Amino acid sequence: MGLWLAKRLFARVPGVERITLADVKAIARRGAAEGGFPGPQHTAELASLDAPMDALRLDYTSADDGLVADWAAAPTSATAPSEPLPLEAYRFVVVGVPEEAMETACAAVLPRLRPGAHVIDICSTKSIALAAMLRHVPEGVSVLGTHPLFGPAVPDLVGQVMVMTPTERTDPAFYAWYRDLVRSFGAVVEEVGAEAHDLHMLFIQTLAHFAYLVFGRTLAQAAPLGFSLEESFKLSTPPYGILAAFTARIIGGNPRLYAQVQAQPDAAKVRALFLQAARELADQFAGGPAQVQAAIQEVIDSYRGSDVAQAYANSRALVDSVQQSYRELYRRKQSGQLTVLLSGDPLNPGEPSVTHVGLVADVDGQGVELVERAAQAGGRWFIAYDAESEAAMRRVGRALRPTTSRILRHNIRRVLSPEETVEWRRANLQHHQRDVSLVADQGVDVGYLCQVLEKVNPSVASAEALEPAEGAWLRRYGLGNRLIRLAIFGDRDPEACLAEVVKSLRLFGVRVGGR
Repeated sequence: MGLWLAKRLFARVPGVERITLADVKAIARRGAAEGGFPGPQHTAELASLDAPMDALRLDYTSADDGLVADWAAAPTSATAPSEPLPLEAYRFVVVGVPEEAMETACAAVLPRLRPGAHVIDICSTKSIALAAMLRHVPEGVSVLGTHPLFGPAVPDLVGQVMVMTPTERTDPAFYAWYRDLVRSFGAVVEEVGAEAHDLHMLFIQTLAHFAYLVFGRTLAQAAPLGFSLEESFKLSTPPYGILAAFTARIIGGNPRLYAQVQAQPDAAKVRALFLQAARELADQFAGGPAQVQAAIQEVIDSYRGSDVAQAYANSRALVDSVQQSYRELYRRKQSGQLTVLLSGDPLNPGEPSVTHVGLVADVDGQGVELVERAAQAGGRWFIAYDAESEAAMRRVGRALRPTTSRILRHNIRRVLSPEETVEWRRANLQHHQRDVSLVADQGVDVGYLCQVLEKVNPSVASAEALEPAEGAWLRRYGLGNRLIRLAIFGDRDPEACLAEVVKSLRLFGVRVGGR
């Protein structure tokens, strides 16, 4: 999560001069074997960042002077740092280590900070983390507890909850800055005390994870009864699909993190409550139908007067989201719209997505069939998906053979919206260029005409107003020789588009000629 925050938050904050990633793993270097820090799954995203970054390997077993055991610049698009900074130079430190390592990490690093620095943690509980930080920071260093209530699989902060737990050592100005910063990235900030936070996390995290793991173990042990996990997904109801999905989220996550959650103080008491409730319901369900219904009604009645509206609304949204990708792909099949689909391994979200471009031929509960006629050359795409795009490809001497791809639904990362598809075409196709010359009154705003052409003509990728030097003599007559340079989408007929543009411009009362 510390690396996630570095990539998705701090590297995008104006004014951040440098970010250092610290770990106890060996540092990854170009050409080195996998297993270093940061790993190859982060390389592409790091390379796109503008913030200077470096990586440290820390050695807590060495003498104080040898804490930084190794150093290297991280591969971002910014100018690479040339040497490590002393720990005393840092103004903002995020402690993101397992809770059993909090005391060691805080004791080694935090005493080196200078007054005016700020420290936050991102641990799942606050009592251990806050105590360790407060014990080891020098006077004048601010301490703030935080807890991102999401994992590194989410793409951004939008809609995610960030808990903040101020302490008696929290600098108010820093707290306001950090709170407003994460809000500006779309996060929801909830302030809560340490005791209340830890109590609720026993149920929100410990109990929820335990319930998912029990469900997962039950399915794993059901094969002797003839149960098939793969077959169950084909027959899934939305609630089962959601429960199975969240169980898979735990299974595909970090076992060390989930073990840490189950090791919290009083976690055994919460698990005991779960087992007691399960035994009570199982005993009641062993009776006749009337007793089963009464037991269910008893659970329902226990929530009378509680505000369950938000939870119910969330459940409806989740059930709807299970069907959303199917619904969108079905619409594409019916409409024959060009579809751009990004796919990838859901267990490796850091890997680059594979782009599929084509028409939806079929869609079912398990996946989608996409007929693709596409090729890439020189970083540009060439696509054919209707009569006009086929003709455009023939004009440039490209014959694209159709291939049918089947993409499983769990591998679908995103289906681009119609607006996003237009932007994808604008960024990725090899466009045609055409110039339109016109003679118009000096009062005519040709730049505005370009904007109109981009909006009203779906074949125009962009339009730019130019003023050739050879037409300067017309100015003495109050006229201007202008040039509109068109970029016409590479999958459209450039001559047909040019004819439409000329017709549109003549409606504005300007003399037009094309080339």
